[in-house]
Amino acid sequence: MATITSVSNTASATFNGNVTQSAPAVTQLTLDPTIAKTVDKSTASIGEILTYTITIGNESEVPINEVTFSDTLPVGTSYVTGSFTVNGISATPSISGSTISYQIPSIDAAGNSIITLQAMVVGGEI
Repeated sequence: MATITSVSNTASATFNGNVTQSAPAVTQLTLDPTIAKTVDKSTASIGEILTYTITIGNESEVPINEVTFSDTLPVGTSYVTGSFTVNGISATPSISGSTISYQIPSIDAAGNSIITLQAMVVGGEI
């Protein structure tokens, strides 16, 4: 099944057997972003660093703006200060407890925003 990215509509009028067609009226659809998350290690010990990569995709034919990213780190990990990047550029997220948030200003049409962050395994109890 194909994803619909725009809606196009035309109208026509007939007079004396002649059909006149309007130009299409097109509305571009803004689709919800996609998101995928990976981690660089399938096993780790206390003190090791985990690097998470999150890809937020825009399947729309128009840019999407003001996308709020949020990630709650798992119990037993601690955010590594200064490790947050967006598209390879260092950025400063908001941090509240174990939740990391960042406002992505814009993601280009048919583009991606790639976030990386690190967490140290500190252990603890669940």
